[in-house]
Amino acid sequence: MNSGIGCERCQPLLPSATMRLNQAWLATRQRIAFAVTLCALTLTLRPMTVAAQRAAEAKYVDPARAAELAQRSIVLMKQGEDAYDPAQKEQLYREGYDLAQQAVAADDSNADAHFALFATMGRVMLADGVTLNPFSLVRVNRELERALELNPQHSDALAAKGGLYRQLPRLLGGNLSKAEQYLQRSIELDPNAVGARIELALTYQEMGEAEKAVEPLKLAAAIAEQQGKTRQLYEARELLSTIQPKN
Repeated sequence: MNSGIGCERCQPLLPSATMRLNQAWLATRQRIAFAVTLCALTLTLRPMTVAAQRAAEAKYVDPARAAELAQRSIVLMKQGEDAYDPAQKEQLYREGYDLAQQAVAADDSNADAHFALFATMGRVMLADGVTLNPFSLVRVNRELERALELNPQHSDALAAKGGLYRQLPRLLGGNLSKAEQYLQRSIELDPNAVGARIELALTYQEMGEAEKAVEPLKLAAAIAEQQGKTRQLYEARELLSTIQPKN
C-alpha cells in the first residue's frame, strides 16, 4: 500500500523533472554554441578591427604637432638633467614624459618622439624606484629601437644606445665594443656632441684604455664651455682630473 502511494506520488513528477533537465541541458548547449560563435566572430573580425583602428588613427596624424611636442619634451628632459632640486628634476621629467607620449600619439613615425619617450620614460622609471630588470629594459629599449628604425642616423639615439651598452651588465646585453662603435658613430654625425664624448671616455676607462679617454674629454670640456653647458663641463673636467692628476 505504502509502496503504491509512493509510486503514485513519484510517477507524476518524473516527466516534469526530466523535462527540466532537458531544458537546462539545451540552454547550456545554446550558451556554449553562442560562446563558440562569438569567439569565431571575434577572431574573424579582429584583423578588420585592428585595420580599421589604424586607419582611424592615421586620419589624425599630425607631424607638425608631433615634432613640436617631441622638441619640447627633450628640452624639459635636459632641464631636468641640469636641475639640482630632486623634486624639480622629477617634475620636469614627468612633464617631458607626458609630452613625449602625446608626440608619439600624434605621429608614430617621428623618430624624435620615440627618442624623447625613451629618454623621459627611463628617467621617470628611475624616479619611481623601478629596478633594472629584463622587463623594464625591454619596455624602455623598445622606444629607442623604434627611433633608430625610423632614423638610423639619429645621433642622440645612437649615443643613448652606446650608453646602454656601456652601462648594462653583460648578462643584460652590456658590450663595451658595441658601446664604442655606437658612440663614435654618434660623434661623427654630431661633431659638437658633449654627452657622447663623455660616455666614450668612460667606455675607454672601463676597457682599461684610459689614455684614449683624454682627447674626447678635452674636446667635450671645450665644447661644453663654449655652449654654456655647466653640468657637462664639470663632468668632463672631473673625469679628466682622474685620468690626468694634477702635479
